[in-house]
Amino acid sequence: MSQTPSGNDPQSPIERMQDRLDFARKLQGLTNKIHGTDNIAQIMVDLSAEISELFQCERLTLYVYSKERGALVSKVKTGIDAGKDLVLPVSRQSIAGYVAATRSTVRIDDLDDLAELEKIDPELRFFNQVDMITGFKSKQMLAAPLLQGPGKELVGVLQLINQRAGGRFDSVAEDGLEALTATLALAFAQRIKSTALLPKRYEILAVEGVISAAELELAQRWAQRKNKDLEQVLVDDFRVSLAAMGTAMARQSSLAYQALGQNWYPNAELGKKLNRATAEQQQWLPYSQDGNIVILVTTEPDNRLNKQNMNRSFPYNELAVRFTTRTEFRRMLDATWP
Repeated sequence: MSQTPSGNDPQSPIERMQDRLDFARKLQGLTNKIHGTDNIAQIMVDLSAEISELFQCERLTLYVYSKERGALVSKVKTGIDAGKDLVLPVSRQSIAGYVAATRSTVRIDDLDDLAELEKIDPELRFFNQVDMITGFKSKQMLAAPLLQGPGKELVGVLQLINQRAGGRFDSVAEDGLEALTATLALAFAQRIKSTALLPKRYEILAVEGVISAAELELAQRWAQRKNKDLEQVLVDDFRVSLAAMGTAMARQSSLAYQALGQNWYPNAELGKKLNRATAEQQQWLPYSQDGNIVILVTTEPDNRLNKQNMNRSFPYNELAVRFTTRTEFRRMLDATWP
């Protein structure tokens, strides 16, 4: 098959039916490969080119939902820096986040058409930061959630970008993507249960003796069972102090730890450089200023996009970036933008 059938396709009905049959056959072959492997990395990486070819898309991004972070984390990104994860909150401020929040498939023919986005949801926005960094132009998008079980537990989101023929993703592609994500969700869920993903972000706490490895594993299970943020469980139920957590995790990222001081108050002028939605999405905000030095705090110190956004927001200042905990970051958010 050369492409998924398009609404503007001049083919005859018989040719279009043959294309649909070819598409269904190739989709079934892809499904069989997914079920035939026990390696999650192989599922997520090795088949990305075949998925792109099947749907005739220029790029794709596969996000996996991290209960530890309470966010979507990219695991496959064709065409862009594969070494850096993209982290998106489950919210209506991005297309993948909207798909995760609503558990619904979204098809957009023109990402520049605000009216089309607002027709889907008035709050929906296209997060174009990756395009700005890479110079790639995203035009169309088709995204579907990976859902597991009758409770529709979120596993991730698969996002297809730009139909190669320059047309649009059609209903055949939409149905095919939903079938594919259902297969992926089942495969991921089965393999994740057998491999027991560890809370890597917090492993340093066990390494440095802030909490035992057994307690950390127990906290992870407790957070999943209660559908709570792992950091919140560590602080509330396992009595890990924010200072101990922040100091250990900051050392892991080679940054200084910035605690939320009792007498701290937000700098109104610095707060004008961005808004709450942006700060919450990108997980950084200005903490204070000393002369030309602006101190910024972040919960995601390794995010390359964030570093570029910081420099773009404060082009004439010397920046000192520090790590802070999510708990303290949320409190800073509430104080800066009540």
